[in-house]
Amino acid sequence: MRNLCIFIYKIDLLFILMSLTTSRLIGIGIIGHRFHISWDGLALTVFGFIIVQLLAVFILSLKMSKKEPVNLLNEQKEKVQKILSSTWGWVSLLLGAVFLCTAYILAILYLRNLGVRMFALILFVGISGTFMLFCGLGSLIGRWIRRKSSSSTGLFTFTGRQLQENVLHQWSSLAISSLLILLAMLCFAYGISTSLARGGSSARTVDFTFEGSKKEIVSVLESSKLKPYVEGYYPMKLSNFEACCGEMSENTTSHTFSWGGLKKSISREKNSKEKENLLRNLYTPYLISLSSYNTLLKFTNKSPIVLGDSEVAMYSNEEFSYSHDLLRKALECNSTISIDKKQYILKSTLYTSNLVADRAITISYGLIVPDDMYNRLIGDSKESLLWNMILDSDFVREKGLMQAMQQVDELLSTSDLKYESYLASMGRQLFYIVAGSYITLYLGVMFLIIGNTVLGLKFLMQQRSTRHRYVTLSMLGASVKSLCSSARIQIWWYFGLVISIALISSIFGIWSMLGSFLRIPRTSNLNINTITLMVVITLIVFIVFELCYIWMIQRKSDEEIKKLKEVE
Repeated sequence: MRNLCIFIYKIDLLFILMSLTTSRLIGIGIIGHRFHISWDGLALTVFGFIIVQLLAVFILSLKMSKKEPVNLLNEQKEKVQKILSSTWGWVSLLLGAVFLCTAYILAILYLRNLGVRMFALILFVGISGTFMLFCGLGSLIGRWIRRKSSSSTGLFTFTGRQLQENVLHQWSSLAISSLLILLAMLCFAYGISTSLARGGSSARTVDFTFEGSKKEIVSVLESSKLKPYVEGYYPMKLSNFEACCGEMSENTTSHTFSWGGLKKSISREKNSKEKENLLRNLYTPYLISLSSYNTLLKFTNKSPIVLGDSEVAMYSNEEFSYSHDLLRKALECNSTISIDKKQYILKSTLYTSNLVADRAITISYGLIVPDDMYNRLIGDSKESLLWNMILDSDFVREKGLMQAMQQVDELLSTSDLKYESYLASMGRQLFYIVAGSYITLYLGVMFLIIGNTVLGLKFLMQQRSTRHRYVTLSMLGASVKSLCSSARIQIWWYFGLVISIALISSIFGIWSMLGSFLRIPRTSNLNINTITLMVVITLIVFIVFELCYIWMIQRKSDEEIKKLKEVE
């Protein structure tokens, strides 16, 4: 117990040091980064490490103080759990398999609904099934040994019976270790997929967005202290169509709008949650000026939009990517909308580039319309309140994007302008990546270490309590090499049973989890090769970790068996 606590704390300390090192390496060149050591934090870490050691020693001393000296001198066999009969073992095995299959099916079909009761039911059925399966696994091993023992030689029967006894006596520990390894695999999958999804979800289109009058904004951007850093600026003309309709004067004709044609195209698609949400969220849209959006595309080195007669384009922000696949299918069907009882064809391309630097405005669904149409529906006299600014490309290459933004931000902070920068978006994305990926990966490693440590300690404790059997076999002529080989085979099967069940559960768990909680945006630069490479690397790291851990336990087991010669 003491060694386990200290080992886990050392791993935690190692991850803290890795975090500090990573922060230091990444921090080079990041805004205002300064290397600093918190002596208070370092002192508290050392103090915590000492407290864990003292607490572990106190718990062990408390347990040992209740025992008689004669019991401490004599090697005692550890307490074993109640063993089920063969019949009940088979019943438990079958029930466990049924429960696990039920949990897999429920997770795939219903987890995406995010119902609390269903989530609790899946957890209960899955955990119960895992415990039942391991509880009855000893009966399956016993039958396999009986079938093979007649044709086997050497220490096969001894190896099998030792393994069966380990499973029968330690089934609850095996189930817990399997669940911990399952949690580790889920954390790895979630952490990696989160970093992949977040890493490519927010493309840079604008560096700064200002809100205010043209006169105030232009005067600041054209000033001598800012002009050298500015490559260009332009108004982002957009307005809510419904709002402008409500503010029409008595002499102005009111306007009408309908998504009718687009909704019909969407209705033909297969029923799904995305379809329901999309149809429900199609309300009166924002109108976006074509010239403003084309200027944005120009600064991002993209082709401009060319609209034909009676043609408009569909816009949707990247944050609503859950409906984009469905929306793209509908747009390919020459869908139409109606404005003032006139039909307009929607362009087959869906545009998703962010209109502002960060979150000055987020439009779920809008229309990109020609300037004359925009002026007619909104009014050309209405001044745009949003202006976008792009930093000079040479300045960005020289300083780096983050340092360049920070320098311009310091200059803008002295003005009275209301503005936002892409820097805020980058910071938020970095926080999401760290919170969603680093922490879950950290937890995954911790779960994996704890699960394997429990397995290894339980096996070594069981081996020590049955060492008299190894002594007897040695006296009967069994060599130390054959005994070590028997123990190594036991360890392979002992770990293999736990890991295999955890991996099978993780396949369905990852399948249902990624389908319910995560979706990699279409705008991401990721491709199937990148995702496959990450999966392969993760599996290789997992396999190498398990092989190293098994090798460590086998080595420790060999040392215990070799001590038998000293006893003799």
